[in-house]
Amino acid sequence: MTRRDNPHGFTVDVCEAVVPFEQPLTVSGSSLTLPAAHRKVSRVAIIGDTGCKPSDQAGCGLDDPQWPFPALAKAAAANAPELVLHMGDYNYRGTPSSFEQTVNGVKNKVYYYDAGDGAPTDQFCGLKAPYYSQNTAAGVEGSNPDSWESWWLDFFQPAAPLLSAAPWVVARGNHELCSHAGPGWLYFLGPSSNLPAGGGAQVSCPPQQNTGPVESHLVFVPPQVISLDGLTVVVVDSANACDELNNFADRYALQFASITARLGRDDTGAVWLMGHRPPWGLEDTSSAPPYSCDNQPGTSSAQPYAAMNRTLQCAFASASGSALLPKLTLSLAGHMHRFESLTFAAGSSRPPQLIVGNSGVLEDTSPPTGSFSQPIDGQQASGFSIAQFGFVQLDRGAGGAWSGAVVTTAPAAWSAVLPACGSSPTPGAFLCVKGLP
Repeated sequence: MTRRDNPHGFTVDVCEAVVPFEQPLTVSGSSLTLPAAHRKVSRVAIIGDTGCKPSDQAGCGLDDPQWPFPALAKAAAANAPELVLHMGDYNYRGTPSSFEQTVNGVKNKVYYYDAGDGAPTDQFCGLKAPYYSQNTAAGVEGSNPDSWESWWLDFFQPAAPLLSAAPWVVARGNHELCSHAGPGWLYFLGPSSNLPAGGGAQVSCPPQQNTGPVESHLVFVPPQVISLDGLTVVVVDSANACDELNNFADRYALQFASITARLGRDDTGAVWLMGHRPPWGLEDTSSAPPYSCDNQPGTSSAQPYAAMNRTLQCAFASASGSALLPKLTLSLAGHMHRFESLTFAAGSSRPPQLIVGNSGVLEDTSPPTGSFSQPIDGQQASGFSIAQFGFVQLDRGAGGAWSGAVVTTAPAAWSAVLPACGSSPTPGAFLCVKGLP
């Protein structure tokens, strides 16, 4: 194994190696056994937004009922997945939203940059200056560096059963921006590596200073294309993609072009796009139409619910994005603290969208709740949204088709939108619902 670079001074070492398929391994000098990586996977566990907010969810202990991630991780592991997909946002307790700044003897709340879309403006996409990061040098006002302790408590400790059950593919969330827990994500989980298989260069956050434009402080991780037997998983780092405004769409369009070239022309299996921010989703009420791709107020009709993500939608509107869309069979994301499923009308070329952001952090109970139907990204979509904790398990059938279950702490809350697993089959049903064992 090779030791990773540790530019931010974390108190633990991270070692890595390229591992072969179909071979379980042990870590020399320890009792650790690594699960085998399979080229053909038939069961996938999908989780997202798993961290805990101590101010909102009791004490965030492993047995706190308000933070179900430890129980969900155990349940997912007990189902023996062959692959785990995490949609991002692992570390909440170590990523405060703000700090108090004293100016002329007066204390003011100042927000760290979070690629947000509204007030407070410190978090606003397109911010020019100043830029506030919790990872500024020690002694700088607002410094609260990312730490191993927060990562251990919020992710590695509760996820241990699932980490030992199967290999993982991980997306980067906005809580893993360089202004928050980005240093740790890039060090502990980031796919870029000094090893040739990881691109030959480990990606780290640039120095964080509370000055200058946003662009000089950000990192965009190159996309991954993971080709398995009958399944390709495409991972896009959407941490920096603003939801309402269009920022960096040109960068994502270039990424989409590289993905399309790597997929090739003969892919006949499933192609899943995964990233933290959903290209298509509904959250909260709306009083105005979406922004146009030039960030001017929209001119279409206002709809009941706010639609996202404009940065990614504008990237898909480019020539390279339009070429990628027909190749995708499913889009997976988190970011919204809920579960949401939506499908587009025939002919839209957009894949179904599953949003799995309900695996730990306090749920968002804003609208929509239950079934909905309205245009998203200029195309008619329908689906449902539920603010209840859980994870998704997808299974590949004998004919190669995928279907699965939402495993939840409150199955009765889903009865209006999903059939119970094991009940009478529902024609065409992609998902059913069941409770934790």
